[in-house]
Amino acid sequence: MFESQLELEFSPDKSTAGYRLHELSLLNWGTFHNEIYSMRPDGRTSMVTGRNGSGKSTIVDALLTLLVPNRVRNYNVASSQAGSRERNERDYVLGAYSEIHDATTGQGRKETLRKPGESYTVLLAHFYNEAYKTDVSIAQVLWCLPGGKIDKVFVVEKRKLSIEEDFNELGDVDNIRRLIKDRNLSVFDSFTAYHKKFESMLFMDTDLGNRSPMSIFNQAVCIKDVKDLTQFIREHMLDDGGSKDKLSALQERFDDLRSTHRRIETAAYQLEQLEEIKDTHSSYLKANEERSYAEEIRNSIEPYYAQAELDRRVEWVDELKHQEEAERARLKSARVEVDRLRIKLNHLERALADSDENRRLEQVGAEMDRLRDKREVVSKRGATFERLLASWEKGLTVQEEDDFLSLRRELDTQLPRLEAKVAEIDEKIPEISFLLKKAKEKVDSLEEERRFLLEAHSNIPSEIARLRTGLATALDRDSKELPFVGELIQVVPDEVKWTGPIERLLRDFSLTVVVPQKLAEEAEAFLEINHLGERLAFICAQTDRKNPKLHDDSVIAKLSLRPEMEKSRQTWLRSELAERFPHICREERDLEFAKNPFAMTLEGLVKSDGVLRDKDDSRFLDDITNWVIGWDVNPKQRTLDDSLIKWREELDNSGRAIREAETERQSIRIKLRSGAQLQACANEFSDIDQIGLGTRIADLEEEERVIVGGSDVLKKLKDDRDAVTVQLEEGQNTRDEVLQRIGGVEARAERNESRMTSLRALLVRSLDEFIEYSIGESEPDEEARESAEEKRDDLFKDIANEFGKPPEKPDDIEESARTASHKLEARIHKLESGLDKFRDKNVAAMQRFVADAKNQAFQDEINLDLENGYNNSTFASFEEIRRQIEDEDLAKNRIRFEELLRVQVPEEVSGFSEALESHRDRIRKRINELNEHLSRVTFDRKEDTYIQLKFEDAGDDGVRKFKKLRRHALEGDLESEDEDERRRERYHRVENFLAELEQDMAWTQRVIDVRNWFKFRADEFYKEEDTLRQSYSGAAGKSGGEKNRLASTILATAIAYQYGIDVGGKQTETFRLVAVDEMFSKTDDEFSQYLLDLFKEFHLQLLIVQPLDAKIHVVQKYVERYHVVERRDGLSFVGDLSVREYLGESPDEENKDEEEELEGETVETET
Repeated sequence: MFESQLELEFSPDKSTAGYRLHELSLLNWGTFHNEIYSMRPDGRTSMVTGRNGSGKSTIVDALLTLLVPNRVRNYNVASSQAGSRERNERDYVLGAYSEIHDATTGQGRKETLRKPGESYTVLLAHFYNEAYKTDVSIAQVLWCLPGGKIDKVFVVEKRKLSIEEDFNELGDVDNIRRLIKDRNLSVFDSFTAYHKKFESMLFMDTDLGNRSPMSIFNQAVCIKDVKDLTQFIREHMLDDGGSKDKLSALQERFDDLRSTHRRIETAAYQLEQLEEIKDTHSSYLKANEERSYAEEIRNSIEPYYAQAELDRRVEWVDELKHQEEAERARLKSARVEVDRLRIKLNHLERALADSDENRRLEQVGAEMDRLRDKREVVSKRGATFERLLASWEKGLTVQEEDDFLSLRRELDTQLPRLEAKVAEIDEKIPEISFLLKKAKEKVDSLEEERRFLLEAHSNIPSEIARLRTGLATALDRDSKELPFVGELIQVVPDEVKWTGPIERLLRDFSLTVVVPQKLAEEAEAFLEINHLGERLAFICAQTDRKNPKLHDDSVIAKLSLRPEMEKSRQTWLRSELAERFPHICREERDLEFAKNPFAMTLEGLVKSDGVLRDKDDSRFLDDITNWVIGWDVNPKQRTLDDSLIKWREELDNSGRAIREAETERQSIRIKLRSGAQLQACANEFSDIDQIGLGTRIADLEEEERVIVGGSDVLKKLKDDRDAVTVQLEEGQNTRDEVLQRIGGVEARAERNESRMTSLRALLVRSLDEFIEYSIGESEPDEEARESAEEKRDDLFKDIANEFGKPPEKPDDIEESARTASHKLEARIHKLESGLDKFRDKNVAAMQRFVADAKNQAFQDEINLDLENGYNNSTFASFEEIRRQIEDEDLAKNRIRFEELLRVQVPEEVSGFSEALESHRDRIRKRINELNEHLSRVTFDRKEDTYIQLKFEDAGDDGVRKFKKLRRHALEGDLESEDEDERRRERYHRVENFLAELEQDMAWTQRVIDVRNWFKFRADEFYKEEDTLRQSYSGAAGKSGGEKNRLASTILATAIAYQYGIDVGGKQTETFRLVAVDEMFSKTDDEFSQYLLDLFKEFHLQLLIVQPLDAKIHVVQKYVERYHVVERRDGLSFVGDLSVREYLGESPDEENKDEEEELEGETVETET
């Protein structure tokens, strides 16, 4: 072995074509700390070896960092698959070497060799093309800023660089970029530009088409063993096609469309509110105009009727004068007739005065007059007494004095009792009113809660849910995307008896909103800047949780999670609940309750941390109306319905009780008032005794009849006197009437004159006021005055049209004016009432708009200052917002929505679909191209065969379902004449398509990876006859050696193909390095040797990473350089060894001299 390796190392090597790695240097990378470490393979196949954990994979990861983009880089593959934690650039730059438990945070904390901001890292690789004598160096300088972010600079030079000379003394991290640029190095700020440059220099982009050398380089690093041919080809021969990025772009574009659609809906919702405000304001303005016009009419009523009355009174002056003259003539005749009758009456009375019968007759007459006068008073008082008596007690009568006295005694007894009863009812009514108010408030509350429950289909209280709505609006998300914890959990049916205690324990956490991690910062900002008036908390789901082990009697074991949730979110929520509430459920305080630090009883007693005992009885355990957990709202609805029935019955009973009490009180008050009035109406029976009084008058009338009937002379004198008395009275009445008419005519004439004076003054004053009010000037010119008079004349015409012509009599005109004014006052009052309604309605609508969480963006633009009442300025800010939404926001969003819907989203959908189809075609093309190369590689040297890869449909139901969904999403033509309906139908198809993909991301990632659409087999053909020998498919049916030999053939050929190496040819310009990390640790010797021979046949430079295990002997004979990695005191070191040094052999002096000579030649050649 020694001789064969020595010969390989020092013999002329004809397989050094292409760009090969000659040196790799590290500074401050992983546990390679504070010194420059270099390994020099000199373009030869070399091996990095050392014990496990020494740092071998760290060197490979440095090479990957230099050559492969971070997003696809297979870091630390060997150790990762061995169970180590995943590493990243930051860990390597800071030198992370272990992880310890931080008692403060309760989480792991990494221990590092270097601190942020205090050092920098350099990675440098030197490639050399022996045929062209060309050097290419690539380097990266990385440093960690004090804030923890990694910054870096990329360098590509067509010369040999070294860390000692080109990257020394870069100073503090703030000046690294400037210092490197000052050293005249080709600096790049992005990996993409840097990658493009070094690919060009290393001839990776020449005539390679879609091939990606660095992709196969990255995949080759992580190949360990071959278990399944299809999986091997998918993972290591084919790229992923970028379908994830295309899907992300589609989702992002559709999110933009969805957000735009949501903004349109919000704008339409806002516009609907503002249109209502505008319409109400228009109604308010119209009513205000009508009110103003009605006020003008009302103010013109007085002058209009004053003018009409003045015109009538001017005509009335002569008429009154003629009336006065006629009445004075009648007065003179009446006075003569009265004097004559008075003389005649005096003669008759003297004749009667001389008779005795006449004197008695006068006494009887005087007594009858007195009693008749009294009868009128007694009659009225008796009628009042009867009415009051009927009110006191129906059917009760008072006919005699005993009845009257008995009634007086009853009143003295009953009235105090009735007063006490009224006082008792007065005290009872407020109590019933309080119960009525309480019942009404409870019914309103329960009805509102039931309405919200049915609308939202959630047990969360409405006031808390509205806070969630405000948060969702601020985050531009639907409320359903931000569920409460309580909406995601529910007590299992078999454990319903524990619902009350669990509700108490989990209530606060159940009212916590689950927010996606990417929205956490926006949600924090919303909570910080808004005063919500209630408690609102949110939590972000974590993806790194594992399902907890639950005690059978634990609280969380009695909960089920909403089945629609993703599995990862269910795992997180179950873990979070178990961590927060590790309580054990015990029906009573038994030994288990005492033993467990966290426990809970059926009565709601909670023990936490083994110390705190807590029982919250602010709510009843079985009060379902206060429960917030669960997505099933039926129990709460049934409880609310039962409560509503109970409280509505209570409301009806209270209302009926208060009505009965008020009716009883009113009845007693009426009776009480009647009794008091009865007492005051008559103090004695004679005050109401109409029968006794009538009897006395009848006796006197009988006596008068007897006296008059006994004397004929007396009767004749009396009859004559009575006749003359009647005539005299009639004459006096006629005279008095004439005098009265004369006085009336004189008074009317005087009042008419006075009234005309007042009317003239009123007309002058009202005209001046009207002119000043109309044109706003106290001293207008003639033209303005005429214009105002014309306007008032128009108002007079409107009054005449509405109320008709004024009456002919002047005195009736004033009453007509009052009637018209009253009608206008009523109309104005009605209009003002309507104005109040419009104003109140609009103020309420404005307040709702301001309070609506969807309108928070307009808070600074709205002026709802009602200190000076409602006016146009109050409405102006809302109208400005309405115009902005209608003319700008809504219009722009609709244009944006149409653009997205018509062009961009279809393009993204088509692009996504085309990318998948294109990737499918590339896979077929890639396999065909590989087959062309495989046909030139001998697979079985004894049988002289070659391999061809065959592909077919994988037969995956998930892939078939995905293709069906994709075809459905692409149906229809957006450019058709059908416009809106077709586009919206397409929108919903794409929306449903993406919704299906978002339900299960693991399923989605699998089905959009086109590689999973195929399954592969390999057919072995005889070269000479070109006939099939046998087929290889899957993982079964072949020995491990056959599978590994097949995989090695395909892998080596794929690498050669990707690198642009013509199998059997010796191009000198292409990239040749392949790194394999512990590839041979799990394979048999035959496979390892076969693969190494293939690599050698294709003239590839191998960098083999192999631990010090039994497999090392397999690769030794192919290795020309050794790089031994050690770890001492937590730090890694690497050193180069020749074959002789590694094997530990000591040749004689002659051989030493020969070796020195050869080494000198080698050094000379390298320089």
